[in-house]
Amino acid sequence: MYECETRKYKTKHKGNLKIHSLVHKENSKTKHKGSLKKHLLVHKTNSELEMYECETCKYKTKYKGNLKQHNLVHKENSEVKMYECDTCDFKAKRKGHLQQHLLVHRDNYEWKMYGCETCKYKTKHKGNLKIHSLVHKENSEVEMYECEMCHFKAKRKGHLTQHLLVHRKKF
Repeated sequence: MYECETRKYKTKHKGNLKIHSLVHKENSKTKHKGSLKKHLLVHKTNSELEMYECETCKYKTKYKGNLKQHNLVHKENSEVKMYECDTCDFKAKRKGHLQQHLLVHRDNYEWKMYGCETCKYKTKHKGNLKIHSLVHKENSEVEMYECEMCHFKAKRKGHLTQHLLVHRKKF
């Protein structure tokens, strides 16, 4: 493991530590500055950030690129480039969704499995493992999503979104 001497940052890759070290240098010029700027947003709370908001729905994000990707949801398939599966008739607006779909055409022995170091949980998707790992963390260790209408708190934004349905007025 490569460790930062200034902060509690650890990485398996020397190159990542080199990029991280730019945080400590003032006025540094680098080809990684965009990546660094994006990464630094992780350390800020939503109240400290300029949020990018969807004009069509209530979606908000701290990343401009995420809003651009989100806006595809509101467009018709004919308005955007579709990514098509070569094996079946599956189509997706996002390349990542096609790549995820392509896994269904693989044999089980071809899958790379990601395993939790704390329990026996396994998944084919690295992102799912990251989400799962929240189960093992104390509330004080993660940014909690809080309901503005009651005392409900959640480690995952999706759980708060689901909870908010409780407060919707029935017509």
